[in-house]
Amino acid sequence: MAFLTADESLQDLLHGVLEPVEIRDPTGKVLGHYTPLPAAEELALYEKAKAIFDPVEMERRLIAERGQGVPLDQAMQRLRAGTNAG
Repeated sequence: MAFLTADESLQDLLHGVLEPVEIRDPTGKVLGHYTPLPAAEELALYEKAKAIFDPVEMERRLIAERGQGVPLDQAMQRLRAGTNAG
C-alpha cells in the first residue's frame, strides 16, 4: 500500500478525529477517507470492556426491561419539571 507523510498542519487538522471521516476539497469533491488508529489506552479499554461484557446477560436485561418506559411527552414533562419521579 502506498502512503503519504502528514506534515504538521495536516496532523493538527486530524488531531482529535476519533472516527472515520471523509476528506473533501473546497469544492466538495471527495478526496478520500481517513480512519484513525485508536490509541493504546483506548485499545486497553476496549479489551477490558469485551472481557466484562456478557451478551447473554445484556439480552436478558433488554427483554426484562421491555415495556417499562414512558411515552416521550411524559419524559419531556418530567425533564421540564426537573424530576424523574413518576
